[in-house]
Amino acid sequence: MPNYGVSTPAANSPVFTYGVDRERRDLDVAKEIARLVPDANPFLSILQRAKKSNTRTAEFSWYDSEPGAWWTKMTASADDSETTLDVSDATIFRPWDVIKVPRTGEVMRVTAVDESAKTVTVVRGQGTSSTAELTSDDWLMRLGNAMQEFSNAPESKIAQPVKEYNYTQIFRRPFDQSMTSEREALKTNETERNRLRRDQALEHKLDIERALLFGERREDVANKLRMTGGLLSFIKTNHLDVSGNLTEQKFEEFCEMLFANGSSKKLLICSYRVGSIINQFAKDKIRTASGESTYGIRLKMYESFHGDLAIVPSRTLEKDYLGLAFGVDMDYVQYRPLNGRDTTLRTNIQAPDADGWRDEYLTEVGLQVRLEKVHAVLDNAA
Repeated sequence: MPNYGVSTPAANSPVFTYGVDRERRDLDVAKEIARLVPDANPFLSILQRAKKSNTRTAEFSWYDSEPGAWWTKMTASADDSETTLDVSDATIFRPWDVIKVPRTGEVMRVTAVDESAKTVTVVRGQGTSSTAELTSDDWLMRLGNAMQEFSNAPESKIAQPVKEYNYTQIFRRPFDQSMTSEREALKTNETERNRLRRDQALEHKLDIERALLFGERREDVANKLRMTGGLLSFIKTNHLDVSGNLTEQKFEEFCEMLFANGSSKKLLICSYRVGSIINQFAKDKIRTASGESTYGIRLKMYESFHGDLAIVPSRTLEKDYLGLAFGVDMDYVQYRPLNGRDTTLRTNIQAPDADGWRDEYLTEVGLQVRLEKVHAVLDNAA
């Protein structure tokens, strides 16, 4: 028979795998599809399990209140006989209030307050300590008032609760497949639709996790969309920048700041790098505790003098956020899905004439962060 230019192996030449067309070979394909980052969204998982409360509206609000301030600072020096003092905040004082200067021990009594001028008029030397020169940046502490016998009630000073608010954000994660692809046989042991449902569920949760940590609150009326504010946008007061050197001393300073207000048990959401640094200097203070009943995951607990900190590493904290950690008081945060709009798998949302299927995960949710001073941010750890 004619050869027609096709080369023929020599007689008795062995057959190598390289000479067999790949499509003819029954290649060994793993039946399971490995998935990276299964624990990528711990903050979302904890919120959904332990701190979830529906909202009836896309904009939701709350009111925070805290005790009145009792500390202020001098903003200018004053000699030992000066009776009109310049202070950073005069609103905390009323006539008959008693002030103590911790640095000198002097006690004074307030006779008048000018809030707009930020001055307070006092009678000096009202305690056992002598009058002394005051310097700029001296702390002044309000001790309360000392009222005359059979006096009238002093001037009232009532602070109103502060309103905070946030928006729900609509998260959508669609995925689809042609019907031809749907009907093709696969070597793996799950259908493409089931694979996509599992993978896209993780991607959807990662999207929400990032927004709950880093999102910025915004309502765009023109484009008819809202974005939810995340933890970083709400925590304004307590920020500790360790400037690339997280030591045990610095971490204890962070804990002192974090536990100054709120609960004695809090959550630390940190990068794996920050978790490793803490583990290096605090092995004796870390223990493994069960949190499955409350949070669904096991926890590493750091026992500080100020309170107990459950350490939860998150893969979301990477790149420029690798040195970041959030100290969160879980008593004062909530996951707020809009009624009936918590995560749902919507199936067969394709156009009627589409030759295939389309599903999607849809969630509309916002984050509620109350009393921002009970939370804290640690930054630039290395």
